Amino acid sequence: MRATKISLFILLFLLLGIAGCSDREEARVETKDLVQGVYASGQVLPENYYRVNSKVSGVLSEILVEVGRDVEMGTPLLRIENEPSERSLEIAENQLELARKHAAPDSDILNRLREQVDKAYAVFSQDSLDFARFGRLQDDDIGSRQAYDRARLQYRTSLSSYEIAKSNLRETRDRLRIELENARNSYLAQQSRTGDYTLLSVIEGTVYDIHPNKGELISPNQPIMEIGASGRFEAELDVDETDITLIEEGQSVFFELDALEDSVLEGKIMRIYPRIDPVERTARVVASIDPEDHRLYPGMSLEANIVIREKEGVLVLPVLYVSESNEVILEDGSRKTVETGIRDLSYVEITDGLEEGDIVLKPEP
Repeated sequence: MRATKISLFILLFLLLGIAGCSDREEARVETKDLVQGVYASGQVLPENYYRVNSKVSGVLSEILVEVGRDVEMGTPLLRIENEPSERSLEIAENQLELARKHAAPDSDILNRLREQVDKAYAVFSQDSLDFARFGRLQDDDIGSRQAYDRARLQYRTSLSSYEIAKSNLRETRDRLRIELENARNSYLAQQSRTGDYTLLSVIEGTVYDIHPNKGELISPNQPIMEIGASGRFEAELDVDETDITLIEEGQSVFFELDALEDSVLEGKIMRIYPRIDPVERTARVVASIDPEDHRLYPGMSLEANIVIREKEGVLVLPVLYVSESNEVILEDGSRKTVETGIRDLSYVEITDGLEEGDIVLKPEP
């Protein structure tokens, strides 16, 4: 009787277990084409995009183009009325005159060094005569060895001093010539900064934005305009540093833009910048983008999927059905380790351990 009760209990437990398994979600191993990609985000920019800035400070006296206008290479863009810099020019002129004075052949600096060379040569000449005389005496066994050694030491010391004096003269003369050239260039540069300063376009393209207004003060290196190619765009993407080693030039890219619902644009990876942003921990990548029939604008945000690998007709399971240790739960509740290959956001390739049509249960949360 006791054995019968135990058997009934076991049977009830198995039935409950099977019923519990039947309530869990399941998936069937199937064949699909699988694409492995890397996610990136970024923005649309025109090709050859650059920011126009000034090398001088001053007042923006005239804007010669409008936003949206096409420009040629060399087209005048704006004029800056340079701030008065008479004091700076005077300082540069004084520095140039001082450099000329110092670099002149008869300057006090060079004359003092020549005197040092002459004195060092006079000492060296006398010491060389003494050394030669003591050498002859030594050869004739006249005079002490100690006196000869002192004369030799004095000769070597004066020779070294003479060479150092000549080197100082030569190096100082070269340095003063360089300082004169630098002072001359600084003076000419300061002269060129007086009066009006006109900025020209360095490419053929379109003016996409103008930041300051006429009459505003412009600082050196301040962005003034944004110019890029007309109607030709590219995508500037940020790729996580953990994925950047997978990216190569020529890979296909698929874009989704917030401004273009239900549209997917295509492109190719063109450039990979070899630097990781120390704050964002991302690398910059530039891809071409085909607008098809859509109108694109600089600054449009986008998301991208960069295709790394593609496989046709492979066995797959939903990624939620395979654990991090590549373990799956079979239909009877048992667990099995499988081998996996590439994956996308939804599916993972099963390379070994399961066959098409096998049923796998979804792990409990």
